Amino acid sequence: MRQFIEKEQLFRPVEAISEEKLPNTVGIEHSHQWGQLQYATEGVLNVKAGNHSFVIPPQRAVWIPSGVVHQVNNTAPVSYRSLHIDNVLGQRIGEDVKVIQVSSFLRELIQRGCNAWQGKYPISELDTALMTLLIEEIYQAPVSPLHLPWPTDPRLQTVCQILHNNPGDNRNLVALAQSSGASVRTLNRLFIKECQLSFTAWRQKLRILTALELLQHKRSITDVALELGYESSSAFITVFKKHLHSSPKAYIRSLP
Repeated sequence: MRQFIEKEQLFRPVEAISEEKLPNTVGIEHSHQWGQLQYATEGVLNVKAGNHSFVIPPQRAVWIPSGVVHQVNNTAPVSYRSLHIDNVLGQRIGEDVKVIQVSSFLRELIQRGCNAWQGKYPISELDTALMTLLIEEIYQAPVSPLHLPWPTDPRLQTVCQILHNNPGDNRNLVALAQSSGASVRTLNRLFIKECQLSFTAWRQKLRILTALELLQHKRSITDVALELGYESSSAFITVFKKHLHSSPKAYIRSLP
């Protein structure tokens, strides 16, 4: 695994990184003194930032504000793009971690920036105009709800980690509570308090986010459904459509 080297400062308002990540790359937790937009043109990123876990397919990107500790992992090969954005420009985008939907136009802006804005490049009037347009496009982009809140209470973390390790685990909360040292009533209260989701809704969202990763590997819809604990592919498709407003088949067709 490559050693992470933290920059001490940005030399330009926007600095880009482009790289190809090998399968099963595990990043190092770190933070920046500026904002960062993380995006993959191909492949799926798994990003942990603050108390949230995000699965980022090519149709989405994640904005990470200054000072937020984050980690980036991937299980399959990824074409990774990252834009480091200074705090003057980043103020427009906001101070909260968020996943945004990437339009074809924003995708082209990101690609152009990653090609042109590396190192101590000369800043032209065109660069300045494109940066302004990029920031506005990020700010205006629709926010995606596909993120998974991660609890801070160690008892609830135990339950969430069990499910994260095996999203197809179909045990109910009564059975899972036995490993946590907390009652079912306490765990239900903690889910609402710390995740703003019920146990059922949290597990459902975990499964959908995991499905995005599995479908990226060109797995069949039936195999993915069974691995995630669904009794049938039709049940999985119904839940998938509820969250993504698209069928798994349409999602697969949209992949680069």
